Amino acid sequence: MSSPTQVRATVITPYYLEPLEVLRNCYESVLSQTFPCTHFMVADGHPCEEVSSWAVEHIILPKPHHDLGNTARGVGSMSAMNQGYDAVSFLDADNWYYPNHIESMINLHRQTGAAVCTASRTIHRWDGSLMYADVHECDGKRHVDTNCFFMMRPAFRVLPIWMMMPTPLGPVGDRVIWQSIVARRIPCAHNPEPTVAFRTQYQVHYSNLGEPAPPGAKSNADSTGIAMMWWNSLPEDVRNEWGRYFGSPLS
Repeated sequence: MSSPTQVRATVITPYYLEPLEVLRNCYESVLSQTFPCTHFMVADGHPCEEVSSWAVEHIILPKPHHDLGNTARGVGSMSAMNQGYDAVSFLDADNWYYPNHIESMINLHRQTGAAVCTASRTIHRWDGSLMYADVHECDGKRHVDTNCFFMMRPAFRVLPIWMMMPTPLGPVGDRVIWQSIVARRIPCAHNPEPTVAFRTQYQVHYSNLGEPAPPGAKSNADSTGIAMMWWNSLPEDVRNEWGRYFGSPLS
Protein backbone atom coordinates (compact mmCIF):
# COMPACT_ATOMS: atom_id res chain seq x y z
CA MET A 1 0.00 0.00 0.00
CA SER A 2 1.39 3.40 -0.97
CA SER A 3 2.19 6.08 1.58
CA PRO A 4 0.89 9.62 0.99
CA THR A 5 4.32 10.93 0.04
CA GLN A 6 4.74 8.19 -2.57
CA VAL A 7 1.45 8.51 -4.41
CA ARG A 8 1.65 10.53 -7.62
CA ALA A 9 -1.95 11.46 -8.35
CA THR A 10 -3.55 12.85 -11.50
CA VAL A 11 -6.87 14.38 -12.49
CA ILE A 12 -8.07 13.94 -16.08
CA THR A 13 -10.39 16.62 -17.50
CA PRO A 14 -11.76 16.35 -21.03
CA TYR A 15 -13.08 19.62 -22.40
CA TYR A 16 -14.91 20.68 -25.54
CA LEU A 17 -16.58 24.09 -25.83
CA GLU A 18 -17.17 25.05 -22.20
CA PRO A 19 -17.00 28.77 -21.34
CA LEU A 20 -13.64 29.97 -20.06
CA GLU A 21 -15.00 30.84 -16.61
CA VAL A 22 -16.32 27.27 -16.26
CA LEU A 23 -12.96 25.81 -17.30
CA ARG A 24 -11.16 28.10 -14.87
CA ASN A 25 -13.40 27.05 -11.98
CA CYS A 26 -12.60 23.40 -12.69
CA TYR A 27 -8.88 24.13 -13.02
CA GLU A 28 -8.65 26.20 -9.84
CA SER A 29 -10.42 23.50 -7.83
CA VAL A 30 -7.69 21.03 -8.79
CA LEU A 31 -4.96 23.60 -8.22
CA SER A 32 -6.23 24.17 -4.66
CA GLN A 33 -6.20 20.51 -3.61
CA THR A 34 -4.67 19.85 -0.20
CA PHE A 35 -2.88 16.84 -1.68
CA PRO A 36 -0.66 17.71 -4.68
CA CYS A 37 -1.75 16.29 -8.01
CA THR A 38 -1.12 16.80 -11.72
CA HIS A 39 -4.00 18.06 -13.84
CA PHE A 40 -4.34 16.73 -17.39
CA MET A 41 -6.72 18.81 -19.52
CA VAL A 42 -7.56 17.16 -22.83
CA ALA A 43 -9.05 19.30 -25.58
CA ASP A 44 -11.51 17.24 -27.60
CA GLY A 45 -10.85 19.01 -30.91
CA HIS A 46 -11.43 22.58 -29.67
CA PRO A 47 -8.40 23.77 -27.64
CA CYS A 48 -8.68 26.88 -25.49
CA GLU A 49 -5.59 29.06 -25.90
CA GLU A 50 -5.59 30.20 -22.27
CA VAL A 51 -5.43 26.63 -20.98
CA SER A 52 -1.95 26.36 -22.53
CA SER A 53 -0.71 28.95 -20.00
CA TRP A 54 -2.10 27.06 -16.99
CA ALA A 55 -0.22 24.61 -14.76
CA VAL A 56 -1.61 21.55 -16.54
CA GLU A 57 -0.57 18.83 -18.94
CA HIS A 58 -2.43 20.11 -22.00
CA ILE A 59 -3.23 17.42 -24.56
CA ILE A 60 -4.94 18.48 -27.79
CA LEU A 61 -6.86 15.96 -29.89
CA PRO A 62 -7.07 16.92 -33.58
CA LYS A 63 -10.85 16.63 -33.87
CA PRO A 64 -13.87 16.10 -31.61
CA HIS A 65 -14.95 12.52 -31.00
CA HIS A 66 -18.59 13.16 -30.03
CA ASP A 67 -18.54 10.57 -27.26
CA LEU A 68 -19.04 12.89 -24.28
CA GLY A 69 -15.34 12.92 -23.45
CA ASN A 70 -14.68 9.18 -23.34
CA THR A 71 -11.83 9.19 -25.86
CA ALA A 72 -10.27 12.24 -24.19
CA ARG A 73 -10.50 10.55 -20.77
CA GLY A 74 -8.85 7.46 -22.18
CA VAL A 75 -6.03 9.37 -23.85
CA GLY A 76 -5.35 11.42 -20.72
CA SER A 77 -5.40 8.41 -18.41
CA MET A 78 -3.16 6.36 -20.71
CA SER A 79 -0.68 9.23 -20.79
CA ALA A 80 -0.74 9.45 -17.00
CA MET A 81 -0.31 5.71 -16.60
CA ASN A 82 2.64 5.56 -18.99
CA GLN A 83 4.29 8.55 -17.29
CA GLY A 84 4.41 6.53 -14.10
CA TYR A 85 1.61 8.12 -12.10
CA ASP A 86 0.05 5.97 -9.38
CA ALA A 87 -3.52 7.25 -9.31
CA VAL A 88 -6.01 8.53 -11.87
CA SER A 89 -9.22 10.42 -11.21
CA PHE A 90 -11.63 12.21 -13.52
CA LEU A 91 -13.24 15.64 -13.39
CA ASP A 92 -15.51 16.93 -16.14
CA ALA A 93 -14.85 20.52 -17.17
CA ASP A 94 -18.17 21.84 -15.83
CA ASN A 95 -17.69 20.38 -12.34
CA TRP A 96 -15.25 20.96 -9.50
CA TYR A 97 -13.64 19.32 -6.48
CA TYR A 98 -13.83 20.32 -2.84
CA PRO A 99 -10.27 21.18 -1.64
CA ASN A 100 -9.86 17.90 0.29
CA HIS A 101 -11.10 15.56 -2.45
CA ILE A 102 -7.81 13.97 -3.53
CA GLU A 103 -6.56 13.81 0.06
CA SER A 104 -9.75 12.05 1.13
CA MET A 105 -9.35 9.49 -1.65
CA ILE A 106 -5.72 8.86 -0.72
CA ASN A 107 -6.72 8.41 2.92
CA LEU A 108 -9.51 6.01 1.96
CA HIS A 109 -7.08 3.96 -0.13
CA ARG A 110 -4.61 3.81 2.76
CA GLN A 111 -7.28 2.79 5.24
CA THR A 112 -8.82 0.06 3.07
CA GLY A 113 -6.25 -0.92 0.44
CA ALA A 114 -8.99 -0.54 -2.18
CA ALA A 115 -7.76 -0.09 -5.76
CA VAL A 116 -10.88 1.93 -6.63
CA CYS A 117 -12.03 4.62 -4.22
CA THR A 118 -15.24 6.49 -4.90
CA ALA A 119 -16.61 9.77 -3.60
CA SER A 120 -20.02 11.19 -2.88
CA ARG A 121 -21.15 14.42 -4.54
CA THR A 122 -23.28 17.49 -4.16
CA ILE A 123 -25.68 18.53 -6.92
CA HIS A 124 -25.55 22.13 -8.14
CA ARG A 125 -27.55 24.29 -10.52
CA TRP A 126 -25.79 25.59 -13.62
CA ASP A 127 -24.99 28.86 -11.80
CA GLY A 128 -23.12 26.82 -9.17
CA SER A 129 -25.66 27.19 -6.38
CA LEU A 130 -26.10 24.14 -4.16
CA MET A 131 -29.18 21.97 -4.59
CA TYR A 132 -28.58 18.98 -2.32
CA ALA A 133 -26.14 16.22 -1.33
CA ASP A 134 -26.59 13.10 -3.44
CA VAL A 135 -26.77 10.15 -1.07
CA HIS A 136 -28.87 7.80 -3.21
CA GLU A 137 -27.77 7.89 -6.86
CA CYS A 138 -23.95 7.94 -6.62
CA ASP A 139 -23.62 5.55 -3.68
CA GLY A 140 -20.57 3.43 -4.54
CA LYS A 141 -22.80 0.38 -4.93
CA ARG A 142 -25.37 0.78 -7.67
CA HIS A 143 -23.71 3.65 -9.50
CA VAL A 144 -20.61 5.85 -9.47
CA ASP A 145 -20.52 9.11 -11.41
CA THR A 146 -17.48 9.71 -13.66
CA ASN A 147 -16.29 12.57 -11.45
CA CYS A 148 -16.28 10.36 -8.36
CA PHE A 149 -13.79 7.68 -9.50
CA PHE A 150 -10.27 7.48 -8.05
CA MET A 151 -8.23 4.54 -9.38
CA MET A 152 -4.91 3.14 -8.20
CA ARG A 153 -2.59 1.09 -10.42
CA PRO A 154 -4.23 -2.32 -9.76
CA ALA A 155 -7.38 -0.89 -11.38
CA PHE A 156 -5.65 0.61 -14.43
CA ARG A 157 -6.70 -2.39 -16.54
CA VAL A 158 -10.13 -0.79 -16.95
CA LEU A 159 -8.76 2.55 -18.23
CA PRO A 160 -8.61 1.53 -21.93
CA ILE A 161 -12.36 0.85 -21.85
CA TRP A 162 -12.96 4.63 -21.93
CA MET A 163 -11.53 4.69 -25.45
CA MET A 164 -12.78 1.32 -26.64
CA MET A 165 -16.48 1.47 -25.80
CA PRO A 166 -18.74 2.24 -28.80
CA THR A 167 -19.52 5.93 -29.27
CA PRO A 168 -23.31 5.50 -28.70
CA LEU A 169 -22.54 4.35 -25.15
CA GLY A 170 -21.00 7.73 -24.33
CA PRO A 171 -24.00 8.79 -22.19
CA VAL A 172 -23.58 5.71 -19.98
CA GLY A 173 -19.77 5.59 -20.01
CA ASP A 174 -19.48 5.75 -16.21
CA ARG A 175 -21.98 2.90 -15.89
CA VAL A 176 -19.91 0.79 -18.29
CA ILE A 177 -16.74 1.54 -16.30
CA TRP A 178 -18.42 0.78 -12.97
CA GLN A 179 -19.84 -2.49 -14.28
CA SER A 180 -16.38 -3.44 -15.58
CA ILE A 181 -14.85 -2.74 -12.16
CA VAL A 182 -17.48 -4.80 -10.36
CA ALA A 183 -17.24 -7.67 -12.87
CA ARG A 184 -13.47 -7.86 -12.35
CA ARG A 185 -13.97 -7.88 -8.58
CA ILE A 186 -11.54 -5.03 -8.10
CA PRO A 187 -11.58 -4.02 -4.41
CA CYS A 188 -13.56 -0.79 -3.92
CA ALA A 189 -14.27 1.60 -1.06
CA HIS A 190 -16.68 4.53 -0.85
CA ASN A 191 -16.46 7.83 1.04
CA PRO A 192 -19.96 9.00 2.09
CA GLU A 193 -18.73 12.57 2.64
CA PRO A 194 -19.35 14.65 -0.52
CA THR A 195 -16.13 15.98 -2.01
CA VAL A 196 -17.25 16.43 -5.64
CA ALA A 197 -19.51 19.21 -6.93
CA PHE A 198 -21.66 18.17 -9.89
CA ARG A 199 -23.17 20.92 -12.04
CA THR A 200 -26.31 19.21 -13.28
CA GLN A 201 -27.98 19.38 -16.66
CA TYR A 202 -30.51 16.67 -15.80
CA GLN A 203 -34.22 17.19 -15.22
CA VAL A 204 -34.40 14.53 -12.50
CA HIS A 205 -32.24 16.54 -10.11
CA TYR A 206 -34.59 19.51 -10.35
CA SER A 207 -37.59 17.20 -9.96
CA ASN A 208 -36.08 15.85 -6.77
CA LEU A 209 -36.36 19.37 -5.32
CA GLY A 210 -39.72 20.11 -6.88
CA GLU A 211 -38.16 22.78 -9.12
CA PRO A 212 -38.88 23.32 -12.80
CA ALA A 213 -35.93 22.24 -14.90
CA PRO A 214 -34.26 24.98 -16.96
CA PRO A 215 -34.66 25.02 -20.75
CA GLY A 216 -32.46 22.44 -22.42
CA ALA A 217 -32.19 20.16 -19.38
CA LYS A 218 -31.71 16.49 -20.26
CA SER A 219 -34.04 13.66 -19.40
CA ASN A 220 -32.92 10.11 -18.72
CA ALA A 221 -34.66 9.11 -21.94
CA ASP A 222 -32.40 11.54 -23.82
CA SER A 223 -29.24 9.91 -22.48
CA THR A 224 -29.39 6.55 -20.74
CA GLY A 225 -32.54 5.45 -22.52
CA ILE A 226 -31.26 6.16 -26.03
CA ALA A 227 -27.89 4.54 -25.30
CA MET A 228 -29.53 1.39 -24.01
CA MET A 229 -31.98 1.28 -26.91
CA TRP A 230 -28.97 1.27 -29.25
CA TRP A 231 -27.29 -1.43 -27.19
CA ASN A 232 -30.38 -3.64 -27.14
CA SER A 233 -30.76 -3.27 -30.91
CA LEU A 234 -27.43 -5.02 -31.49
CA PRO A 235 -27.40 -8.71 -32.39
CA GLU A 236 -26.98 -10.91 -29.34
CA ASP A 237 -23.59 -12.23 -30.44
CA VAL A 238 -22.28 -8.66 -30.80
CA ARG A 239 -23.57 -7.74 -27.35
CA ASN A 240 -21.99 -10.86 -25.90
CA GLU A 241 -18.66 -10.02 -27.51
CA TRP A 242 -18.70 -6.52 -26.02
CA GLY A 243 -19.89 -7.99 -22.74
CA ARG A 244 -16.79 -10.18 -22.57
CA TYR A 245 -14.66 -7.12 -23.08
CA PHE A 246 -16.53 -5.11 -20.43
CA GLY A 247 -16.32 -8.06 -18.05
CA SER A 248 -20.01 -8.94 -18.03
CA PRO A 249 -23.09 -8.32 -20.19
CA LEU A 250 -24.11 -4.67 -20.04
CA SER A 251 -27.33 -4.16 -18.09
